[in-house]
Order: sequence, then structure tokens, then C-alpha cells
Amino acid sequence: MAELIHLLDGLVVLYQRDRSARWQARLKLANGTWHRVSTGERDRVAAGRAALKQYYDAEFKREHKLPQNTRRFAAVAEAVVKNLQAAQADGTGKVVYASYISSINHYLIPFFGRYNIDRITPALLRNFAAWRIDKMGKVPVASTINNHNSALHRVFDYALEHGWVTRTLVPTLTNKGKASEARPAFTLAEYRSLVHKLPAWINQARMQKSRQMRELLRDYIIILAHTGIRHGTEAQSLKWRHLDWHVKNGERYLRVTVQGKTGTRSLIARANAEPSLMRIQKTFPHLAKYSFDELLKRRVDEYVFLLPDGTRTDNLHQTFRQLMRDTGLAVGAASEKERTLYSLRHTYATLALMNGIGVHELAKQMGTSVNMLERHYSKLTPELVAEKFGGKRYDDKAKAKPAAGRVRNFV
Repeated sequence: MAELIHLLDGLVVLYQRDRSARWQARLKLANGTWHRVSTGERDRVAAGRAALKQYYDAEFKREHKLPQNTRRFAAVAEAVVKNLQAAQADGTGKVVYASYISSINHYLIPFFGRYNIDRITPALLRNFAAWRIDKMGKVPVASTINNHNSALHRVFDYALEHGWVTRTLVPTLTNKGKASEARPAFTLAEYRSLVHKLPAWINQARMQKSRQMRELLRDYIIILAHTGIRHGTEAQSLKWRHLDWHVKNGERYLRVTVQGKTGTRSLIARANAEPSLMRIQKTFPHLAKYSFDELLKRRVDEYVFLLPDGTRTDNLHQTFRQLMRDTGLAVGAASEKERTLYSLRHTYATLALMNGIGVHELAKQMGTSVNMLERHYSKLTPELVAEKFGGKRYDDKAKAKPAAGRVRNFV
């Protein structure tokens, strides 16, 4: 039987493993827990001294609520990235996971990687904030800092689960970023002007591929403007099986299910989105043979926004930029910022609020928070919606009752 040497009345036990000349130790702490450590020593006396030092160090950590074992930040963060990627691969991950992975790989690991996870102090976080400004060349907006903080929380949570850091050592994360600037919206007149100019702009395309891109962009614009879904993360992940009819009181409404920052949500599209979806459907012979109702019933597992050859494109934002230049709508009269595809979501929110839709209902429809809407759209003062408070409808021309199964359009 292996020789056991008891120190401190059995609180420290030295022993050797089979076929190993180095002494190991078991340490019993005041809370009753045992810890195994290697002394790294071959000599029994030196091993005893090393084991006693490790015991007193372990007791100090226990008394001061410090972790007994820790890991480098890089190792913990890399494990978190693997978990996020696994969730993405099996379909259980959220869209925002891609942003977390990017934040960890491009910002958190490069700065914190060499530190132990239990040594991330408030002072180190302040140094990180300064380093990040230098790396980005600007003060990050609040939403960017929130994203980095969320990713950092995931790393700390993983370390907490494995006992590599204690709750008392996790620093409080703050957000002192530059307030996010709302992307410029289109006014109702500007949006209608844009839609009116689209057919001629499409016909000006010199090559077939260019024309196909412009035709897809036309419907992409209209659908974004009439649903409020996010460009990219939500819109380009949209599949035909995500569309169905919601029936209420004998009327039906087109329901769209998307994967957003806050997970899966369903929203109701406005009536003008439907013709654009039908136009896309007719682009593909294997879909065009069905009626729109039949297509929805079949729950087709194919992306909506595809070029006629069945490929997806990442260039819609570039084509949109060209459209803005060609139509003279790149910059609005009320803003000096250049419009992007995200401006269509901003347009949807602005016109919805001005059309009398409540902020709580709109927040749920758009997959955002009431606080976010109030912060970005606080400029919608009573003066801007004087027609509503004065007893007039926002859109005087829309006097007629909407057709059955249609939500009245405000654009």
C-alpha cells in the first residue's frame, strides 16, 4: 500500500502515485472540502513544505472567497465560442450569437486573453475601454458596448459554473458609450417617391445580373418597409415556411416568423408586403405553379430573398447605395447621415408611431424594447402628430375601411 504521511493532524496528507516519484497531497479545508494538488517535489521534506504552503494558500482563498483553481481568460473565452458555435450548428442558437463570437474573437481575447479570469478588475476594464477606442478609431456607440458586455458576461458565467472565478470577483460592467444615433428615415413623401422611381431605375440596368439584383432589391425594400424586420439578420434568413395566415374574427392577416436578437417572434405584415412576396414567388417556376395560399400551406424550406439562379446575395446594401445616389435620396432633408437599408426599419417605426400604433404593441412587433423606441423616437412630439391629437387621421386619403384580411398601409 502506498505510504501516507499526515501533517497538521491529518489536514494535509502526502502520498505518491504508482510509477511516479513526485509527491501529491490532499488538503482538507475548514469547510470540509478536500483538494488534490501536486507538490512537484521528489524529496519528502521538500514536498511537505510545498504541501503546507499550498494548504495555507488554499485556506486563505477559502476565507476570502477566492477560487481554488482558475484559468486564463483566453481558454475560458475559447470554450464559450465553441459552445455558441455548437448552438448555431444544431439550430438552437440565437442570431445574436454571431455578434458575441465576433466580439470575443476581435476584442475580448486580444485584450484580456493573457490574464487569469479571476484577475479581470475594474481598472483593467477601464484600460480595455481606452484600448477599444484606439482600436476602433472612435468612441463606440452604446449598442456596441452592450454587445461586448453581453459577450463578457457569457465568459464570466462559464467561469462561475466551473469554479474558476467567484461571484465577488466578477466586476460590474458599465456602458458609457456614445448614445446611438438613429438612422435617418424616409418621410412618407420620400418613400412614395422612391417606390415610384423604382421601375424606371430597374429598366436602366445594363446587364441581366444587374437587373435581377435591382428587381430583388425592389421587393426587399417594400417588404422591409411593410414589416419592420431587420435587414440582414432577420430578412435574409426568412424562408417561405416562416409565412402563414393568422385568422381573427373571420379575417386573415399575413404572419411572418423571424429569428431576431431577442429570439423567435411573430409579426403581422402590412398589406403591401404580399404583392412583393407573390412577385418573388413567380420568379421561380417550381414555386409559381402554386397559388400563394398553396405555397404557404406547403411550408417550403427555401429562402425568400434569392436571385433567379437560386443563389443568395450579400450585395443588396451596395445596390441600395447606388439606388440612393441615382434617385437623389441618399441623404434626407432633416439629416446629414447617409441612408442605409436599416433606414427602412426606422421608417416603419416612425410612420407606425405617427399613425397611432402604441409603443408597447410596436415594440413587440419589431422585437425591441419600449425603452429603445422611446429613446430613439422621443422626437415624435405632440406637434409632429398634431393631426392625431387634433382629431384628424394621419393619412387623410385613407378614409376607406381596409379590405378584409388587410392591415391598412401607412406607406
